[in-house]
Order: sequence, then C-alpha cells, then structure tokens
Amino acid sequence: MRTKTDIRFVVDLDPAHVMDALAAVEMLPEWSSTYRDARVATRDEAGRPERVFVKADVMGSSDLQVLEYEWTATRSSWTVVDSSRGAKGGGWFDLAETEDGTEIWYHTDVQISLPVPGILLKRTLRKASEAMVPSFIAFVEQFPAPDNPEQYEIL
Repeated sequence: MRTKTDIRFVVDLDPAHVMDALAAVEMLPEWSSTYRDARVATRDEAGRPERVFVKADVMGSSDLQVLEYEWTATRSSWTVVDSSRGAKGGGWFDLAETEDGTEIWYHTDVQISLPVPGILLKRTLRKASEAMVPSFIAFVEQFPAPDNPEQYEIL
C-alpha cells in the first residue's frame, strides 16, 4: 500500500537553524515516534548524514531500514534503500524563509507491504505525521540543547 503525506507548518527560527536540527539525525527518535534508533554510517564533506541506519516502528512492527540522505541549502531528503519489512519510498523537509519565520513542507511517500486495510494504514501514518509536528517544533526550538545551563543569562 502506498501513501503520501504533506504537512506545512511554520517555526519562528531561521532556515539555517532548522537545517542544523534536521542534520542531527541521531536525535530523530527524540521528536519522531516512528523511530526508535538512528545511527549515522557515513557523512558528506560538510559533515551531514548520508547513510543512516534506523529502527522504525510501523504499525507496531519493527523495521530495520537504511536511509540515504541528500542535502541542499533548503532541503533535507531521504530515500529508504533497504528495509527488513520491504518498506519503500522516502520524503523531505523543504524550508522557505518567510516574514513569520521558516515555513516547513514535510512530505513523505511511503509504500509498506503489511496485511492491513489501506484506509487504516493511511490514517495511522497521517496521525503519526501530524503528531510529529509539535514534537519537531519543540525540538528545533531548543536545539542545540545546552550542555551547561549556566551558559545562558537569566533575564
């Protein structure tokens, strides 16, 4: 079953800050309930993740996946190149600077071979994506997490 998701939202931060948070792929499980673990295997010349091993939760079933990332100044995209459950597809975060901050377009196009009704799969994946948005906003607003809380001045 193939399903697509498109969600647009705005964060009150500049695109470079959002892109830095997206490049912290190891922290993916902190803001996306779909992922239980993420480990970077290779990085590009700029230090951004290229090949990443993840453990995904797909409707209660664990899926070990290999993701390949591509990066531009305004886009982080990934493709599932291997999956223990036969998942295919990918997605992206596309960033655009606006007067209100950074508009983020989150898109996924996923094909999963699970013996479940298509409408149930679509609803479940859409619900997970919608739940990810406030978690991602909270994550990016606090990124990078302070190592030393005393480094910030209290007003």
